[in-house]
Amino acid sequence: MCMYHTVSIMYDRHKLPFMATTSTLKNPSGNLAPIKAVFYKELQKQAQSTVQGLLKTGTWYPIDASGLGNFPWYWNNTGIFNTNTWNWFNNIFSYNKDTGYLETHDSSLLGGLFNTYLQISYALSSKDNAAYNDAANKAAAIINTVVGDYTTMFGAIPPEKSGTAAAKMDYVTQQILSWAPTPITLAQLRTSLNPLSLLGNAPFGSSKIITDFMSYLNQTAPVQSIQNAIATQNAEIQRCAANLQPAPSTAQPGWMNTQDSNGNASIQPYLNIAQSTANIQNALCPTSGGASFSVGMTVNKIDQNTVKVSASGGAAGEGWIDLFTFGGGASASYDMFSFDQTLKTCNINLTFKGVTTVTPMLSGSAYQASSGTGWWNPDVIKQAVQNQSKGDVSGLKFTTPPVYDYKTNGTFGVLGNIIISQLPTFSLTYTTSNTKIFQQTFQEQSSWNIGFLGIPIAGGKQSYYSSQYSADTTKGTVTVTMSPPANDTPVSLLDQLAYVIGAEVIWPGN
Repeated sequence: MCMYHTVSIMYDRHKLPFMATTSTLKNPSGNLAPIKAVFYKELQKQAQSTVQGLLKTGTWYPIDASGLGNFPWYWNNTGIFNTNTWNWFNNIFSYNKDTGYLETHDSSLLGGLFNTYLQISYALSSKDNAAYNDAANKAAAIINTVVGDYTTMFGAIPPEKSGTAAAKMDYVTQQILSWAPTPITLAQLRTSLNPLSLLGNAPFGSSKIITDFMSYLNQTAPVQSIQNAIATQNAEIQRCAANLQPAPSTAQPGWMNTQDSNGNASIQPYLNIAQSTANIQNALCPTSGGASFSVGMTVNKIDQNTVKVSASGGAAGEGWIDLFTFGGGASASYDMFSFDQTLKTCNINLTFKGVTTVTPMLSGSAYQASSGTGWWNPDVIKQAVQNQSKGDVSGLKFTTPPVYDYKTNGTFGVLGNIIISQLPTFSLTYTTSNTKIFQQTFQEQSSWNIGFLGIPIAGGKQSYYSSQYSADTTKGTVTVTMSPPANDTPVSLLDQLAYVIGAEVIWPGN
């Protein structure tokens, strides 16, 4: 029977909660970073052949999901996108150069993209700027007329857009172009024999502004290529930002309805996923076979708070003893060694079954110039990154120093392919003759809440992991096996979770 996780709680992405109930599982406040580095490096090594067989091409990274929890894979419920899935996707991922895995950034993807778009505009080279300002000086009279028309009808132009006469006209140009029911370019308006017909949403009484604006375009024709570039590029960026927030009251083209398991509805920018929920479920829980791999590590207890973790490849790191914790209900909670203080070493093995991929289709969210819909436009970010280092050229540039590093292995990664599996099976083997304490512990409690590397693997209103122990008197070992639950827990489909192994990432600055 399939062993993916079902749970009816949600975790705050900005916190690292461990307890989902009133049990006494510990809050992960210690240093797990050195242990994570060892584990994720070994995970990537052991998963490589399995994952590459699924991805075919591309570089993938392990993900430290301690700020997110497990992945809500059931993304589509009768045509409504799962809000939990959307919230998981809506994150920026940065590459930790010291450890080699991905971490979540403080900002949401939509917030980071919105602020990025607002930072970018079309800038002129010194040569183009001189020509543009010269044309504006020669057309000063008609510019004053157009600006006067606009401010009389709509009020003052924002101060940040009023530095020069040319800047004022750039602002007025964007406002006039926004009156078109569907996006038009300045070149289209300039050559139209009936410009009013293109501006179907022009406010009542704005005909004089439009007439005077057409005169301005005629008088500044020598720099029309510069004007067209400024207007077209800046309008595109502004539409991309507007397609992120604020959300409309009802789902329009480029937006979608979402709902969580509690029935809370919202409207979010449109996203689709390549795999159907049925295909994901069949891959996670195949009737036979399926992709799988295992990761093994040796954990040596140094003191009451510290362990040393070693992997087969020789990598090792010291960190907090609570890398693996388990407990249940009102019973005591344990780290790997706390229930028997004589234990010094544990060999831990994690088996991941049902490895598969979930692919956000960002192409379906791409900006469409013909309709003005869509929020995903990495090309403008790429241009701004490239132009920033080219010096005195015209093109898209950042108006202020960028907050993020948008290039490969930077701080602005977007999920392109998410690699998931069933929740892992944990096998812990100890060298000990003291079987009594194991027998007592695991007879009294048969199901557990589990935490691994700061991630609450199982917990909530129900207990999930079942445990078995076996003793090998010949070898003098005891093995505890903790298995994830069968898919028979009566919780919402929208709350079904899978373990996140890693992801392919899109770096928009490339």
